[in-house]
Amino acid sequence: MISKLRHLYRRFKSHRREAKKARERSPHWTAVQRAFHAAHPHCAGCGTLEDIQVHHRAPFHLHPELELDPKNLISLCMSKTECHLRIGHGDFFKAWNPDVLPDAAEALAHPERMELVWKRAKAGRKQ
Repeated sequence: MISKLRHLYRRFKSHRREAKKARERSPHWTAVQRAFHAAHPHCAGCGTLEDIQVHHRAPFHLHPELELDPKNLISLCMSKTECHLRIGHGDFFKAWNPDVLPDAAEALAHPERMELVWKRAKAGRKQ
């Protein structure tokens, strides 16, 4: 029960955060985000189609010039596995995982290693 409540809270915070960021982004961001989502509808970490968010591999606040570059994007979910939070941000939305692409690929290829990937992302996150 507590884990379900924690997930709902994290999901709410994630959606609120995404809405706030949308106001700060380039006017072209929404179109780029939709196009990327259409081309990559599955979570790169777990394969789900549920609650997909487009994540910047190199953080927007450090590399604003890469904001609209599709090579800098990856689809991650905020479904029950919370790949966006756990793999993309190392379980802390104010941080980022420099190894998000290989970590997501490993989690997708080997679901039994998901918790190991989460721990590695958390240990390697940058702020």
